[in-house]
Amino acid sequence: MGCRVCRARKVKCDGRPNGCRNCQRLQLDCDEGGGGGGGGSNSAPVPKMRTYRSCQSCRLSKTKCSGSRPRCGRCVAKAIECLYDGDSVPRWTTSLRRTVVDLKDAVTVEEEGEGEEAGPLSWLLSSELPTGPKLRRLVEQYFANVHPLRCFAFVHKPSFMHQLDKGGVGSEDESCSSSALLHIMCAHGARFLLVGHCLDGDVATPPPPTLVSSAGSQWARRAESLVLADLGTISIQRLMVAILLHDFHLRAGEYGQALMLSGLAVRMAHALKMDGEYDADVLCSSEPGPGAPSVASRESRRRLMWACYVLDAGSGADLLRESDIKIQLPSNERNFGLRIPAVTETLAVGHVLQLLAPAVVPRRPAANMGIMAYYIRLVALWKRIVRCGRQGPPPPPPPWQPDSPLAALEADLVQWRRDLPDFVEYCPETIYARLDSNQFGALLLIHCTYHHSHLELYKVAMADLFRLAEPAAEEQRQALQAAQAGCYHHARRISDMLAEAAEHGVRFLSDSQLPFYLYHSSRVMLYYVARLLDPRRPGAEAKMKDAVEAVERNGRVLRLMGILFPIARTLVSFCVWKG
Repeated sequence: MGCRVCRARKVKCDGRPNGCRNCQRLQLDCDEGGGGGGGGSNSAPVPKMRTYRSCQSCRLSKTKCSGSRPRCGRCVAKAIECLYDGDSVPRWTTSLRRTVVDLKDAVTVEEEGEGEEAGPLSWLLSSELPTGPKLRRLVEQYFANVHPLRCFAFVHKPSFMHQLDKGGVGSEDESCSSSALLHIMCAHGARFLLVGHCLDGDVATPPPPTLVSSAGSQWARRAESLVLADLGTISIQRLMVAILLHDFHLRAGEYGQALMLSGLAVRMAHALKMDGEYDADVLCSSEPGPGAPSVASRESRRRLMWACYVLDAGSGADLLRESDIKIQLPSNERNFGLRIPAVTETLAVGHVLQLLAPAVVPRRPAANMGIMAYYIRLVALWKRIVRCGRQGPPPPPPPWQPDSPLAALEADLVQWRRDLPDFVEYCPETIYARLDSNQFGALLLIHCTYHHSHLELYKVAMADLFRLAEPAAEEQRQALQAAQAGCYHHARRISDMLAEAAEHGVRFLSDSQLPFYLYHSSRVMLYYVARLLDPRRPGAEAKMKDAVEAVERNGRVLRLMGILFPIARTLVSFCVWKG
């Protein structure tokens, strides 16, 4: 892990007990991050001889500078002008002091509970949820950063915020399910609130990863304990908590817990019969009976089921089959927020639910669909691609034949891309519109998933890289080279889009799949220029240079994403060009 001084200076620490060699050489107290520190003592500190800045004269003459201001000892003795560059201390010392103070304040809050006298965000480490404006800030952070991603938008925000303002969410007289939902939402929001506070100030200083991972984790544990303590009780809200807990563990790199929660969520969905519509009255046109769900509840129920489907696809369990899901795709965000009932298509393009009367089906049901619906269809395509890859070598006909399974999957991917409406296109107008509505992360994810699906599809063209059971045949070299070039193109698009998104802020890189997309992008680009690209081909040198620059840029983006995802810090080493 390294001491705090080395982490602030961004140098390697040897981790030696009682003080590392770097701190010993600089005559600094080595703070190992524990309670007592590495080289500190209870006695009065020894005056340091360390000089952070040397004057220009001493630097030019390569002599030791005393660092005293306004004139150093050597310049006084020689009666020459003494000039310094910058402040008396480097920037990393300020970052170090800020980190230590924040952590000390956080400890003060946990031990004494006096949040007002501690640091501005130290309450994020408190065991109890805050109240009032602080609680609302956490919930707003959740809705701004987690709610728009994938299929997590199953909580009806207007209804939830209304209940929150009335004090009806998470109160003592409410159920454990309501309290657990509030706890996990606040746990997600805490990390984004901390990251935003550190990066959006006058001096952007990334928070220590350990502090980010600690923020809100106690509330996530509380939500998990509330759900697991009464495992036999199954409800819609408990299913919401299980899905959000699954994502929380994924972000933290706790994949074992996430896998177990994925199975729990799918079983809950089966028990609640979420794979079918509540009844045929999709538009809620008839008089509701006792206990009948509202428009918002029906749509929330659909979204929750599709969230389970996407979760199951990501875990690889494949417990939910498309043929068993008899509900329509989610409506767009406007209809959901304003409680407007609408008919949309099913997972099959151009189809609606068979139980609907022809009179209620609009001319274009797809017009009521939003970005989430198109993402679900893409996930279904991705599942088909993965299933095809698991079958081993492509069966006859060969993959380059027009009637092969791989060719059919490629045609479906291309058709999915053509069917995208203008508001899901990846272009400057849509990007800034989605930035304004906090949906840029969802737009980025859907297009990165599209390009990554092509990488999955083209694995057959890079058998050595992906360790397939049997490489593709060589008799159709032209088709093979076209597939390899397609791999490179889609890998490069992933790199370009994520680099562009990083300029808008790390919070838009907040989906846990994106670090893996960057990792595969780097692998494919390096493999292509190192093993497949003909160096005698015109423009080969320029393409190799571009690939190396893209991989290095991927590494920088992964380091930035390391604030949110521990796995990103691990994957950085795989994105460094070794020559």
